[in-house]
Order: sequence, then C-alpha cells, then structure tokens
Amino acid sequence: MNLWQKIKLKWFIISHGLNYSVNFVEHIYKVYLNHNKIIHYRNGYPVYSLSTPALFSPPSANFFTRLLFRIIQNKNTPNLMSFAINDVCDSKCEHCSFFGRIDNKKRKVMTTKEAIGALKSAQELGVSVINFVGGEPLLREDLPEIISSIDKNLSTVILFTNGSHLLEKAEILKQSGVDGVYISIDAAGAIKHDKIRHNRGVFNKAIQGIKKVKQLGLTTGISCVVTPESFKSGEFDKIVELAKKNGVHEVLVFDSLPVGQLQSRDDLFKNQNWIEDLIERSKIYNNDKSYPGVLIYAYATSHRGAGCAGGTSYFYLSPYGDMSPCDFNGQYFGNVLKEPLYACWERMTNDPIYHSSTWGGCKVRNSKYKKSCNQNIPKK
Repeated sequence: MNLWQKIKLKWFIISHGLNYSVNFVEHIYKVYLNHNKIIHYRNGYPVYSLSTPALFSPPSANFFTRLLFRIIQNKNTPNLMSFAINDVCDSKCEHCSFFGRIDNKKRKVMTTKEAIGALKSAQELGVSVINFVGGEPLLREDLPEIISSIDKNLSTVILFTNGSHLLEKAEILKQSGVDGVYISIDAAGAIKHDKIRHNRGVFNKAIQGIKKVKQLGLTTGISCVVTPESFKSGEFDKIVELAKKNGVHEVLVFDSLPVGQLQSRDDLFKNQNWIEDLIERSKIYNNDKSYPGVLIYAYATSHRGAGCAGGTSYFYLSPYGDMSPCDFNGQYFGNVLKEPLYACWERMTNDPIYHSSTWGGCKVRNSKYKKSCNQNIPKK
C-alpha cells in the first residue's frame, strides 16, 4: 500500500467510522432482541434491554472483554446468571417453575456469607448480568447486603419480583446498587392477575411498585408468562398497552413451558404455531418508538437470536447452591458449597447437550430433552 492509498484509507475511516459503529451496534441488538431501540438512559448510558448491560457502561466492557477471552481460550464462560436467593413466596402462581420442582424445605438456604461468596466466584468467571429471582427475593431480609457486595464495575444487577413488597423496599434496592427491576404482571387487570397468582391485591401493589422504581430512575420492566389461551384472548396486547400507560421500559414475555406447576401440560410440546404468531405480533410494538421494547423469550432462544444458551453462556443457581442450565431446566451439575463454582460450570458446559447453543426455543419445550432436563434434582 503506497502513501496515497494509506491517506485515502485513513480519511475513509475518519469519515465513515462513526456511522459504521452505529450500524454495527444496531445490528447486534436487532439480532439479539428483535429490535434496536434505546428503551432508557440509565446514569447516562443507553439501555436496550434489562437483560444486557447498558452500552458503554463498565459491565458492558466486561461483557465484550469476556467474549474476546472466550475466543482466546476456546472455552465457554457465562455472561449471565440467575440466582434464586430464597425458597419462600407469598404467591402461588399457576405457571411457577420453582415450586413443585426445585424447592425443598428439608434443605437449608445459603447463608449471607455463602451467597456473597458464590456471587464473587461468578464474577471471577465472567458474569456481567446477575438476575435475582426466587421464591420472592424481597422476602429475604439480607438481600440489600448481598447486592451491595457485588462489584458493579463487572456486573449489572437485575431483580425479578411479584411487586408485593416493592413499594416499601425500592429505595434500599436503589441504594444497594440494583440497576433494573422486572415486575411480574400476567394479566392487565387486577382480578385476573390476582387469581393467576393466588395473591389478592398483588396487582395493585405491583403497579405502585412500578411507579416507585421509575421515579427512582431504575430501568423498569414487566415480566409476563403467556399461555396459548391467554394469547388467543388478547392478554399479551393488553399487557403491552398497560406497560405503555405506566411508562415501563420493557416487556419480557415467557411462553408457558411444561415445567413446575405446568409439567403435566404435554400439549405445550406439540402446538407451537401460536409462538410464531406471538413473535410476529411483537414486531408491531418494537417498530413503534412510542411503545416499550418487547423481548420474546422464544425469539431470543431461537435460531434468529442467541439460541437456547442455558449451560453455554448462562446458568441458574438454586437457593441451596445447586447449579443448573437455567430456571426451567432442573438438570443438576454440582453444588457450589461443595466444590468451586467454576468446576460445576465446566462440568455442565462440557456436556454435549450444553456445549453449544441449540435452536428451536427453550430445550424444555422440546420433548427430545424433557427427560434430561428434569433428572438429577437433589432431594436432600
């Protein structure tokens, strides 16, 4: 390359580099989320989804650094984890994947020290997004202390809650370092929602909690479970409209899975046409900037998104320290109280089923994986 060619190349990079960077970012999020709109600015950083670190934030830098080292090491490392911080809840949801499958009252929940230690080990392994789930996380009194221990330069912290205690605990969550909150809403009206969750008054409490966390500047999402029946009746659209009305930034939609309380629903293996209709329907809202971002779990775990990444770049930690590929998959790969977290992860991600992402949505929806996804759950 002669001098003139070098000068032309440098000028091209200067004049086109910024637009190329914007296009690159937009394509990344379009593939992963099925949209590329910024849903919120948190502390000045653009947020595309609660499920990813805010762009250009320190946890985002950690995420991209770890992607590079996955290539260098030629080894899977996790970028996201869900930590079931307790095994108690004040709701009894019809679709719950925890109760009736993972919970075991004969076992002891991790202590504060053990939970903090597990989170530190997870961050050392590369986790850049930490989801707190349950049970109902806000029923654990030492939750703020546990959250405060997390290195916020490495990971963004997200909380999933039914909202029953969110109003009174929102401020301490903010002080502890929570970045975003998903509030569970499964119907757009109080009567139907409270019936699904067998918890009278929880809908109104959830709405109050949404308003409070928004006021505090946290990224706010609604998490919902949609069944074939509720989608057909238009409940999905009503929930998105409810989210828009309340200024929610994102709606995360899980299609009902045959696990936990719904494990006898074999029809959920067979009829999946409605899920494609759900994905198509979400495009209407994602193409309209006046609506919140809509992330369909079935899209993200399909060939169009990241695929089902449980055990590949994501893991679930039970209240007792057991590691599994995800919230819905109970296959057991070790206990972090008995051996190092990285050893449990390596055992899982080296398993042929989890060594790479799979297409076709969540593995537990595929009858091919049903047996493996529900075996080896510890009983003691």
